[in-house]
Amino acid sequence: MGMSAAKVLLISLFLIAGMLLPGIVWQPKGSFEVWNIMENDFPRNGSSEEKMTFLLNYAILAPSIYNTQPWRFNVSDGSIMVMADESRWLEAADGNKREMHISIGNALENLIIAADHFGYNHTVSYVSGDECIIARVSLQPSAQAPMDPQLFSAITSLEKSSPSKTNESLPEQDSVPQTANQIDLANIESISTDQDIRVFLIDDPDIRSRFLNLTLNADQVLYSDIEFKSELGHWISRGAMGPTGVQAKIDQIKVAFLDSVPGQIEKDSEIINSSLYLGFITSQMNDPESQVRAGQLFERIRLLSSSANLSLQPMNQALQAVETESEVNGLLGEKSEALNSPFVQQIFCLDVVGPANELTPRRPLEEVLI
Repeated sequence: MGMSAAKVLLISLFLIAGMLLPGIVWQPKGSFEVWNIMENDFPRNGSSEEKMTFLLNYAILAPSIYNTQPWRFNVSDGSIMVMADESRWLEAADGNKREMHISIGNALENLIIAADHFGYNHTVSYVSGDECIIARVSLQPSAQAPMDPQLFSAITSLEKSSPSKTNESLPEQDSVPQTANQIDLANIESISTDQDIRVFLIDDPDIRSRFLNLTLNADQVLYSDIEFKSELGHWISRGAMGPTGVQAKIDQIKVAFLDSVPGQIEKDSEIINSSLYLGFITSQMNDPESQVRAGQLFERIRLLSSSANLSLQPMNQALQAVETESEVNGLLGEKSEALNSPFVQQIFCLDVVGPANELTPRRPLEEVLI
C-alpha cells in the first residue's frame, strides 16, 4: 500500500526544509576523526591525569546500542569514574536499561585493555544504588608486558577492516573456510573468567529455528511501534548509524514513514540462517552490574573474533521486545540452568566472514569528560 497524501506532503516539506536550511537540518552529530588516534601520541612524559585521559580515546571507540554512546567519564585522584549519560537512554528500545549498561560495559572493557597496553594494572569497583555512577577504575603503573596485544590492536582496526561477503576482492568460494577454527571457538568460549557471566556458542538447529521465530516476531512488534521508530529515526538522523547529512535524513524518513518490517525480517533471517553459531551471553543475576559485566565480556569476544577473522553481528531484537524477552531467557534450557546463569543479556551471530562494518562517528572526548 502506498503512502497517504498527507505523508507524501510531510516528507516533501521536510526535504525542502532540509535543502533550505542545511546548517540546521543536515548537520551531522559526532566525528570520524577520533578513529585516527595514534598510539605514539600517548603522553609518556605527561601527568598521571593526562595519561589516564588519553586512555579514554580507546574507551569511546566502543560500540553501543544504536551508537548512542551513553557514557561519561571523570578523571581524578589516580582513577577514572565511568558514568551513564541518562540523556542518551533509549526508553522505547531499551526500557529496562539493559543495553545502556551493556554499552557502558563495552567502553569500560576498552578502557581496561588500553590501560593494560600502556602499562597499568587496574582495579574495577562497581557502584550499586546510583543511577549515574557505574564503576570506578583505579590504575597503578606496572612494568609487566601487555596481556592482550591482539585485543588492543583490534579496538581501532575493527570497523575499518571487516571482510565482506560481497567484496569482489575475496578469494574464490572454494578457498574460503566454511567452518570456524575450533581453537578460535574454544578461546571465545573460555574467555570469561567470571563465574557469574557465561557465553554459549550454539549451532543447534532447533534453538536456531526458535530464535529466528522470536527475532522475526520482535521485528514485527518493534517496527510497528511508532515510538520505537521515532526514537530510531532520531538517532539515524544524527548520523549515528554511519551515513550523515542528506542520506541520514532520508534514512530517518524511511524508518519513520515507510513499512520497515519486510526489509528487516529479510535482513535478520539471512543473518541468522547463514551464521555458523549463535552466541548467548548470560548472567546469574539481572541487575545493572551484571549487565555491565556482560558488556565487558561481549566486547572482549567482539575484539577476539575480529583478531581471528570471524564476523560478529549483535542480534538483540528479541530482548528489546517485551513480548519475546521472557521466551529468549528460556531458549538455552538446561545449558544455562546447569550453570545457574538463566538471564540472557546479549545475543550475537558468529560467522567466518560478514558484511563490512561501516565506520561510525563518535562524540569527541572532550564532550564526554566531566
